[in-house]
Amino acid sequence: MLRDGAAAQYGSDAIAGVMNFQLKDAASGGALEVNTGAFGAGDGEAFNVAGNVGLPLGATGFANLSLEYGSSNPTNRSAPRSDAIALLAAGNTHVVSDTPQVWGSPSIDDDLKLFGNFGYTSAAGVQAYAHTNYASKRVTGGFFFRNPNTRRGVFSLDGGQSLLVGDRRVAGAGGCPSVPIADSVPDAQALAAVEANPDCFTLYSRFPGGFTPSFGGEAQDMSLVAGVRGFTEAGFNWDLSASFGAHETDLFIENTVNASLGYDTPTAFDLGSNRQQELGVSFDVSYAVNDMVNVAAGAEWRDERYETRGGEPDSWTVGPYGRGQGFTAGSNGFFGYGPLAAGHWSRGNLAAYGDVELNGADGLWTVGSAVRIERFEDFGTTTNGKVSARVAFFRASVSSGFRAPTPGQQNGFNIATIFDPALGDLVNNGTIPSISPVAALRGGVPLQPEKSLNYTAGVAFDTGPFNLTADYFRINVSDRIGITSNFTLTDAEIDGLLAEGIDSARDLRTFRFFTNAFATASQGVDLVSTFTPLALRGNTTISAVFNYTDTEVTDNERGLLGDRRLAEFAYALPRTRWNVGVNQRFGRMTFLGRVNYFGGWYDYDSGFAQAFLPSAGIEQGFFDGRPIVDLELSIALGGATTLAVGGQNAFNTYPQVTARAMSVGEKYSEYTPWGFNGAYYYVRIGYGWGN
Repeated sequence: MLRDGAAAQYGSDAIAGVMNFQLKDAASGGALEVNTGAFGAGDGEAFNVAGNVGLPLGATGFANLSLEYGSSNPTNRSAPRSDAIALLAAGNTHVVSDTPQVWGSPSIDDDLKLFGNFGYTSAAGVQAYAHTNYASKRVTGGFFFRNPNTRRGVFSLDGGQSLLVGDRRVAGAGGCPSVPIADSVPDAQALAAVEANPDCFTLYSRFPGGFTPSFGGEAQDMSLVAGVRGFTEAGFNWDLSASFGAHETDLFIENTVNASLGYDTPTAFDLGSNRQQELGVSFDVSYAVNDMVNVAAGAEWRDERYETRGGEPDSWTVGPYGRGQGFTAGSNGFFGYGPLAAGHWSRGNLAAYGDVELNGADGLWTVGSAVRIERFEDFGTTTNGKVSARVAFFRASVSSGFRAPTPGQQNGFNIATIFDPALGDLVNNGTIPSISPVAALRGGVPLQPEKSLNYTAGVAFDTGPFNLTADYFRINVSDRIGITSNFTLTDAEIDGLLAEGIDSARDLRTFRFFTNAFATASQGVDLVSTFTPLALRGNTTISAVFNYTDTEVTDNERGLLGDRRLAEFAYALPRTRWNVGVNQRFGRMTFLGRVNYFGGWYDYDSGFAQAFLPSAGIEQGFFDGRPIVDLELSIALGGATTLAVGGQNAFNTYPQVTARAMSVGEKYSEYTPWGFNGAYYYVRIGYGWGN
């Protein structure tokens, strides 16, 4: 694992480092594993089966194949909602319960993963290789509960003082009676009058208990890498490869409405899909000049494409009751992708890099440097470099890096319902392109690559039984790519945009967009250590990891980040994390025990949005850290069969209850670093054979 900036060698995707995965390449043998478990609360049951087999390809090749299939049921950690309690107390028997909104993990169905790794070496020493994967699954989760008295644009326009009444005589609307609401109950006589009038309707009459949308997607992910590599008589190693990768998610929403279509609105919608695709070709060569000098170089071409497919018209259209009568348009919860959002965008780039490494004859020192030049067709050329050195057990590096905005960040458009703690209500919030006319009103401009300067210094010890690495790091990021605060359009701005033919302005009163308009500095320390005491005959391994990271926004002159976003950059992730683990063998048994600690974190949605420092505590969304314990005992049953039982978060540690638990039913912060479902207990049995 290369943990410092590596953009000078690998490009935009490696701004934070590189993880090198060693693929299975056995030409014989195999393994089969079955894993099942559930949460201590009695839900979230999961089942998974996985298999691997190695096969020969001729005398010098292999085909290593893996398969995994599983599913998991949803969890529910909701708290009673005060509005649902009031509705039930008022006699509304149509409300399903006092927890009508589910806060928990989604259901995951048909979770399939396939992987293949292939290699063959010719008599001339040239190796052909390839690896490919395919994965798919269906994920379904819940959205916010729609209160049948108050949901704006569906059931009411005045916060629940009266029901929103539609008039089917669209041109002559205004002749239907009003329906006042008192003590969470619509006036029965007035409601009966509306229901008896063929020209009038309320969506309350169709959904008297409100509704809770179900939102999800069907995801597919695939990749293929193929190449040839070898060496020349002159000592050059070379590698030529091509790669293809794609990810697509088809979105859907159920148990909801497009209120602007009126009483007979559909309740399920195809929202459209997003697809990211990349195609690349690369050539790398390296040469050992002598025992002290190694040089490398390479070139890469990549084509990147992003596509948003439009949803069915009912999911985004403005129906006859949307303009003039106040019913909201689009599928309620997440708007389908309409003509403004649908489209496809592409970008090509070329890159070349060079790398030199010098090693001392005595092995006590190493110096390396690299430079990479890359040209993107949409924003130009970037040049990045790196210098690293090691002397004895001291090491240090300085590098520059960049991260290119994706076509999806530049062009993506969606509207979703969020809970605004400052208002205490649901609002439609748009994430829009920074180049759109709406974003331009708040300083939106085309995105540029973010740039970084990375500094590291540390030590590395390895005595065999004991090893330790300790590093200080600092990362300064300028023109950082990130989401802005939420902005609100004035009525005058909305009218002006509508006059320009931008119909989306009607549903974009609250919006945000990606920007480069700020800079950050992150600094901290990483410690990693393992110890295998020789006195215990190698049966015991103790490991420890510690990280402290402090991030602050150093430039926000354009003011596109408000107090919320500033606090999120500083505190949304725990500043301190560590874990200590012990792996102990007792004959046929192996015991694993691990303590994970996560420091405090910030969740804006779980507080009252009045203060933005940790001293404000749980009332404002600042949570205390917790230690979490994982335990596992595995037993070799003989005949290459192993049984394991264990628990993740074995002692069932939950975070603090949120200050707004009864507002929207969110009992625990959904951003809890170790998850908010409590203990998960599992049983795993595995069988291996051959090599």
